[in-house]
Amino acid sequence: MKPEMERLLQLFDEAQQSSHAEQLFEVALDNLHSQYPGISREQLRRIVRVAYLRWIRANNKPSAIPPNK
Repeated sequence: MKPEMERLLQLFDEAQQSSHAEQLFEVALDNLHSQYPGISREQLRRIVRVAYLRWIRANNKPSAIPPNK
């Protein structure tokens, strides 16, 4: 995953809990939107939401390696 997308997902995650982080996310979303003018801001927001759900699932998967005893 590109570092920019990873950062955007982290900001989206933080935005769920803080209005300041929400503002940072909106700025990052605006920056991303300026790079892809053919995509509407709402489409971009939906793409981020889907990527966020995948990111959460990937980060919550239990390790395949059994714990040491």
